[in-house]
Amino acid sequence: MRIGIEGLPLLFHRTGTSTYTHELVQSLRRLNRGDQVILFARDQRMAGDSYHNISFAERAANYIYKEYRLPQELAERGIDIYHAPRDMGLPKTSRLPCASIITLHDIILIRLASDYYSAARARMYERRLRDRVGGADHVITISEFSRKDILDWCDIDPGKISVVHDAVNETFRPVTDEAKLAAVGSRYQLPPRFALCVGSTEPRKNIRNSIKAFTQLRRVRADVQLVVTGVEYCRVGPDQAFAGLDLEGVHFAGYVHDQDMPAIYSMAEVLVFPSLYEGFGLPPLESMACGTPVVTSNSTSIPEIVGDAAVLVDPESPAEIAGALEMVLSSGDVRAGLIEKGTARVATFSWRQCAEETRDLYQRVLSARGH
Repeated sequence: MRIGIEGLPLLFHRTGTSTYTHELVQSLRRLNRGDQVILFARDQRMAGDSYHNISFAERAANYIYKEYRLPQELAERGIDIYHAPRDMGLPKTSRLPCASIITLHDIILIRLASDYYSAARARMYERRLRDRVGGADHVITISEFSRKDILDWCDIDPGKISVVHDAVNETFRPVTDEAKLAAVGSRYQLPPRFALCVGSTEPRKNIRNSIKAFTQLRRVRADVQLVVTGVEYCRVGPDQAFAGLDLEGVHFAGYVHDQDMPAIYSMAEVLVFPSLYEGFGLPPLESMACGTPVVTSNSTSIPEIVGDAAVLVDPESPAEIAGALEMVLSSGDVRAGLIEKGTARVATFSWRQCAEETRDLYQRVLSARGH
């Protein structure tokens, strides 16, 4: 089987979509079933940046490549099936010379459109996304929550959409090397004791309520600080995103390199992840894999993914978040139980299984086409 996969997500800072693309490609190649897995992306000057920060000219060039040059390249390379690992990765399917699959991780940009777009741009995005979802041979999503959400939004055959879960890379495990921990702590100027919040200034990550909860927690836990990691979303920095909040004891570490995240998770006393909407949510599982307990949202896909291995809270209630953090910080039994359950929970997800299930869907689509 000759499999084409869009490579654009690999050119940017680490996000759920870039992680998914990298892990899927590597795992498909490791299956060793005689397949050729070929990445397709236009050459561009944006490696390591955020898609939101590239110029209009670069975006326009990407669009022209995707809609007109890509179909020619797929035909030239004899691709059997093309997989777009993000919402807008497919060209108009009428232009494609092969079968197509799209991974629609979630419909955050539909459900929370006003946080991202003007009304006119939101309507354009939704129209284009319906076209891609309707035209693809099959749709993959990453949780049962997302599948139900997509079906509620878009009138497609339920048999056309399948759930294939994400997983955690094996590099996420407890880091005990004191020299490495010290080096990472120094690199990001981390305090001796801290709760960790992984996200960005993106509104749905709900870091504002993490900070409000921490302000309450600090009354009884003055020795614990809050560390926030993540890039600026749409050029909105912490000073603007969290204006008006008490930021005493809050440390913004900025962008953290992938290889340093396991050490930071391992050093954290607890992960607080009160996201308002997730199609899957990797940070809670990554934290569990590193032996760090988790306090997270009781909404959208998160309860499905973490099971009983995390403390679930109302993400809209700073008081509830603060209470859960205090419980985890003060009770050794609670911590030990969460760490044990977290280790078991992470083991139920596998990138190899993701690749196998995805490849089975490729075969199913091609068989339906008579290949």
